[in-house]
Amino acid sequence: MTGNQVKVWHAAELGDAEMLKGTYVRHAYPWHSHEDLCLGLVVGGAINLRTRTSDGTASAGTFVLINSDEIHRGWPAAEDGWMCRTIHVHPKVLQSAADEHRIIGRSPSISFKGPTFHDAELAGRLLALHQRSEHDGSVLDRQSMFSGLLSRLLEKHAQSSVELCSGSEEPLAVARARAFLDENLADKVTLDDLAAEAGLTPFRLLRSFRKATGLTPHQYQLQARIRQAHARLRRNEFLADIAAAVGFADQAHMTRVFKAVMGGTPGQFRMTGR
Repeated sequence: MTGNQVKVWHAAELGDAEMLKGTYVRHAYPWHSHEDLCLGLVVGGAINLRTRTSDGTASAGTFVLINSDEIHRGWPAAEDGWMCRTIHVHPKVLQSAADEHRIIGRSPSISFKGPTFHDAELAGRLLALHQRSEHDGSVLDRQSMFSGLLSRLLEKHAQSSVELCSGSEEPLAVARARAFLDENLADKVTLDDLAAEAGLTPFRLLRSFRKATGLTPHQYQLQARIRQAHARLRRNEFLADIAAAVGFADQAHMTRVFKAVMGGTPGQFRMTGR
């Protein structure tokens, strides 16, 4: 591998899923999370992945799964990095599939065991769908393949409703703090501001926030800014305007943080054509 290469596009016919084809040589992901469920397949090389509760090494043929809002990090497990194809699926699309197929029912959220596992059939389905999406073809065919992929995932790898519900309640104070950070991305929020909003002392808030989210409030604020920047890219806003709107010092600062978290530059994620 000679260097990092990233291609991103959106598949409107697949619930507006975000598709990524990437080659990464020296990139290391910091602790971060995504709103979407991330389904991936390593097609070359290897990557180490770690969540708050598990870890694994994904080499060629390994299926990768990161749950919605699950904190995780990754780094090369091979000298020449890794190559992958990923699909980011919105939680509402996944829940709709679960309801339709009556696999799990209406759980508050759907969770899977990960971050890596081996399922040759599922891996083959993802690769075929990803390649078909990259090179066009029948929309009906792609939608049928997508439905089959989600069905296999739900049937074979979803955790039970009991597991899904256990320990999932977030303290109200932390929920208030998260909402405040989400609503004040461009502001210089202090810990005292946040503690007052949450109704806790600064020390108790820091401890509770990290226990609930796996992040400090500052790390969470950076994540929230990246999510909002990602959403604004879909509206083709100017990068400098996005950076200012979501609270980065300038466009260069946003680009550095965005690339570290997302694995590609804002420009690459805005170029969504096949």
